Formats: sequence, C-alpha cells, structure tokens
Amino acid sequence: MLQEPPAALHVDMRLPATAAPTTPGQPSQPPVLLLHGWASTSAYWEPLATELLDAGRIAWIVDLPGYHRGDVLPPNFRWTLESAADSVAAAAPRHASPVHIVGHSMGGSVALTLAARHPEIVASVALIGMVPAPPNESFKSMLESQLGQGFIDDATRAKCMKAWFGDLSPEDHDLLSRGFGLPFEILGPSGLAAMAGVAMDIPEKVTAPTLVIAGVGDRLRSLDQAEAFVAASPLRRLVAIPDAGHSVHWEQPHACAIALGAFWNESRQPPA
Repeated sequence: MLQEPPAALHVDMRLPATAAPTTPGQPSQPPVLLLHGWASTSAYWEPLATELLDAGRIAWIVDLPGYHRGDVLPPNFRWTLESAADSVAAAAPRHASPVHIVGHSMGGSVALTLAARHPEIVASVALIGMVPAPPNESFKSMLESQLGQGFIDDATRAKCMKAWFGDLSPEDHDLLSRGFGLPFEILGPSGLAAMAGVAMDIPEKVTAPTLVIAGVGDRLRSLDQAEAFVAASPLRRLVAIPDAGHSVHWEQPHACAIALGAFWNESRQPPA
C-alpha cells in the first residue's frame, strides 16, 4: 500500500512566561503536543493549555489534517489514523528531542498510532477519554447513519455535544460545536477513522510510557475499559478524575494538568 503524503499542519506554539524548573543534569522539558478529537477544534484545549503554560510547559496545539480553516490537503490525501499520525510526525521535528503527545478521543487514536509508527519522536503518550476498545454501539450506529447520509443533522450534533461535554452554557456550546462546521469531506473520513479505531497490533508496538486519564462519568469509554487496557502493560498508568466525563481536559483542566505533570516527572529518563 502506498503511504499517504503527510499534510502540512497548523501548529499553535505557546511558550510559558517562565520555564518549568529542571533537575541538575536533566534536559529541559520537552514540548507537549495536544491532538484534538473528531468534529472538534483546538479551542477546547485552552483551559488545559493555560494550566500547562502556568506550570512552565511548552504547549503545541495541533490542528489535525483539514481541521484548520483554509487547509489545503495534498492531492489524493486519504484521511486515516496513519496519514494523520504521519502528518503530526512531519511537524514534530521542529523540536530536536522527543515530545510529549496528549490526545483526546480520536486524537488519542492518532497519538497511539504516532507512537507506534514514529517512536523516535515520542517521549510519552497521554490518552484522554480514549483507550482502544469497541465504541459504544448506540453511538456508533447513530454516527454511521449520519456519515452515510452525507451530513450531520442538528439532533445528532446535540447528542454528540451532550455525550462529550454534558451541560454547557450557550457561549461554550457555540464555541465547542464549531468543529461540526467543517467540510463534510473532512468530517466524514475522519469520523470513519475515529470509529474504526487503532489497528489491533498498534498498542503492543508502543514503547513510550503511556498515561490514561479517564473521567469517572465518561459515557463513551468506561472506567472498566480503561482499567483493562492499563492492566495489560507495565508501561501504562491510569488516573481517574471524578466529576468529569469524556472531556476531562475541558471539565477538570487543573486536575488533568496535575495528573500529566506527575506522570511526566515520574517517567523522565535519568541522565546518561
């Protein structure tokens, strides 16, 4: 099979006012790449990005292929988890050393695929609201019917938003639902890629330390599924966040940032 050409991605590179403290002999903190989910925009990373910047971390907020306004994808580009991961990999060499990857929902599938295909650029992986597991069947059926008709109707959009974020103010609902305004030639194929999930052999190929951050009330990925995934490898850790559902980074950004920082500090390699 021919490899898809990587897409040039928009990356919003944020620098903290003050760098995070480092231990003598340890390298500086690597950037944190934030990968969004399906029908989402990078706007929903703002609360977590603010927490990371306040902690002295560098944050790179990535728009996946076709998700940035005005994106022009390469001719014959086919939206798959693999082509998305390769596109992120093409952007990551802007930094000389491996970087932390944080992916939410579909972005978590891209993150795992990236870590399996390009291990040399990944320092760690964090999955939010995602572990490789069969999707919720009712949600899958609903989404597949929408993708088949060629557009996402208002009722389905409302159901998705409720499942992902719970109750929202009108202002937040408007902000967070803007991803549904993307062209269907992006929403459709990326939605199918999200529903298909990672290939079965991908998780075993990931050698980077992996953190799963699960909202206790997540309706799309259960805590039982997260626990089973983490139990299958000593490289994996789990943090369950109460009072949160599928979008922990939006619902509980401070708790999410604390869990990420502790994981990164614990998993840092000692100096040679």
